[in-house]
Amino acid sequence: MSIYIPLGKIPSSPEERKELLAEKVKMEEYLSGLRLTHVQRKVVEFLISAKGYAGDDIETNRDFKVDLPDVSFNARADIVIKAGGKIFCVIKCVMSSLESWERHSIAFCRVVESYQIPYSIVTDSEHAMILDVINGKLIAEGLDSIPSREEAQRTAKETVFSPYSPEKAEREKRILHAFDAMTCPTSAIIPE
Repeated sequence: MSIYIPLGKIPSSPEERKELLAEKVKMEEYLSGLRLTHVQRKVVEFLISAKGYAGDDIETNRDFKVDLPDVSFNARADIVIKAGGKIFCVIKCVMSSLESWERHSIAFCRVVESYQIPYSIVTDSEHAMILDVINGKLIAEGLDSIPSREEAQRTAKETVFSPYSPEKAEREKRILHAFDAMTCPTSAIIPE
């Protein structure tokens, strides 16, 4: 009895089938080495297989220290995409209600680095909202709208990574802290 393994395309030769299977095994080994939620796993696999990102372009579960006058806390990015030596985009992985995480994502990208991270994505692995952090606006929807590795690198070269207004930064940090205080787990870690 044979097992069907989706390879993403029909191989044209036994050699190509062998290569596709090797790529599939390599991807599974890479993903199983990370502690990811179900949504994170699907998104990372999509970024690598459909959008051309390499493992080095992606970080998962990265903590950022955020300081307020009265408290310091860690804010976690589910997925970070790097391009041009900087963080280009942060992806928030949620189970549902993408719209309710839009404000959190914008505040996060405005204050966790010394510069504004220009793009944020909120996704449940089936739907996605792509946000322009600088303008605070929704610019696209759908997984296909997530920029490819090449698009991200090109856009990163054209982007001025500027800091957020210090006068407004504390407000964004307080918004982020409020979300952090009420956060519930978005999903369980996939057992190995």
